[in-house]
Amino acid sequence: MVGSREAGKVVALSGTPGTGKSLVGRRVSEALGMELVELSDLVIGNRLYAGYDEVRRTFVVDEDRLRDYLRRLVAERGRVLVVGHYSEIVDDSMLDKIVVLRLNPAELYERLTERGWPPDKVVENVEAELLGVCTGNALSEHPPEKVCEVDVSGKSVEEASREVVDVIVGSRPCKTYVDWLSDESLVSFVLGLGGAPGYPMRSDGEALS
Repeated sequence: MVGSREAGKVVALSGTPGTGKSLVGRRVSEALGMELVELSDLVIGNRLYAGYDEVRRTFVVDEDRLRDYLRRLVAERGRVLVVGHYSEIVDDSMLDKIVVLRLNPAELYERLTERGWPPDKVVENVEAELLGVCTGNALSEHPPEKVCEVDVSGKSVEEASREVVDVIVGSRPCKTYVDWLSDESLVSFVLGLGGAPGYPMRSDGEALS
């Protein structure tokens, strides 16, 4: 059981793959003097996965082992910035805030396509962003006052990082406000990609997309 001395030591940065978490995370950790913990690197480097999903072409996280590892890491290192699209896995007793990066699904589609991602993975992640899956996951694990969104659409890494820092230190409000589903043109665009929104909110083991 994590004691109260660990409370509030973690800031989490989440968002659909492709929203810029790693780049923004590095800038934010430098600005705030926090140690950066990339969940994907942590899971693979320490074999904290339950197996490999051949269909989705990704490792499946062993959530129990990852939670235990994070508890020990935070107890040893103190205040850290945890980055990953499933960073809501951090115990609420340790969490200060979780900031979810949001990116216009059309912009995300262009970004992932330019990176050469397989079409099915592009559609899967664009649908997840349309539905706000990462925000929903965060709200399922943490109270709404700890869950914050930052819309990074059309913004540089520097601009996005400044906004995230402002939210973490409290000079900008922590709130959820992005609603892509209210934009009919975006919904039509995503539906036209050939998939139907149905990205799972959570599973027994979170995937490393």
